[in-house]
Amino acid sequence: MPDRSTTSLGGVEGATDPLARAREHFAVRDYRGTVLLLREAVVEGLAYADAFNLLGLSLALVDQPQEALSALDRALEINPRYVEAHLNRAVVLSALGRADDAERGFQTARELGRADGSGFPALVANRLANAHANLGREYREAGALNEAIAQFRRALELRPSFADIRLALARALVERGEHAEAAAALDAVLESRPTALDPLLLRGLVAYLQGDLDRADRSWRTAAEAHPEEPRVEIYRSMLARRRGPAAAQN
Repeated sequence: MPDRSTTSLGGVEGATDPLARAREHFAVRDYRGTVLLLREAVVEGLAYADAFNLLGLSLALVDQPQEALSALDRALEINPRYVEAHLNRAVVLSALGRADDAERGFQTARELGRADGSGFPALVANRLANAHANLGREYREAGALNEAIAQFRRALELRPSFADIRLALARALVERGEHAEAAAALDAVLESRPTALDPLLLRGLVAYLQGDLDRADRSWRTAAEAHPEEPRVEIYRSMLARRRGPAAAQN
C-alpha cells in the first residue's frame, strides 16, 4: 500500500483526547500521526475495539501489515462481532498472500452482516450507534445534557458493549448531577476494563461527590498502581487527603 502519511502532529487541532484526535488525523490522511495518537490512547486506558481497528487500518496504510494484523486481532478479541475489523483483517491477510485466511475473514464478515438483535446488520448497527454517540457529544459540548444523554442511551441500545459510549454517557450524567446512574455506568465499563484510566478516575470522582471517600480511594489507588506516571491521579488523591484531614494525609 502507498505511504501517504506524514509524521507531524501539529497540523490538526480540535479534540483533546487522543482517540478523537486520532480520528481527526486519519481524516486528513496523517496515518503516522494516527498511529502515534492511538498508541497513546491505548496507554491511557482507551483500549477499545474502535481504537485497535483504526490502529490496524492505519498501520496497514503505512506498510506495517504484521503490526496491523496484531492490532486487528486485538480489536476482535474485544468485540468478536466487529464486522469492519473482520473486513480490514481480511484485506491485510490478502495483501500478505494468505488467500484462504482472507476468504474465511470475508465469510465471517458476510455472516455477521446479517441482521442481529438490534434489527440491523451488524455493520449498520455499529455505524448507527457511533452516529448517535457523535451526536450526543455535540449536544454535550453545546450544554444540552438531556439531549446528549438520550443520544448516548440510544447508541447503547444498539451496541451495549461499546464501552467508550458508556463512558461518554457517564460523563454527561455526572455533569447533570445524576451520580448514582453515572456510577452504575462506570461500574459496567470497569467490569470488562478494570484498569482503564479514565473510567477509574471518573469513578473515583463520582464516589467523592457522593461522599463515599473509601470508594474514591479504591478507584484512585487502582489508577495509581496501573498508571504510575499519570499526574491526575496524585491531584485527585491529594484532594481526597485534604478532605479527610491531616491524619489521613499522613497515611
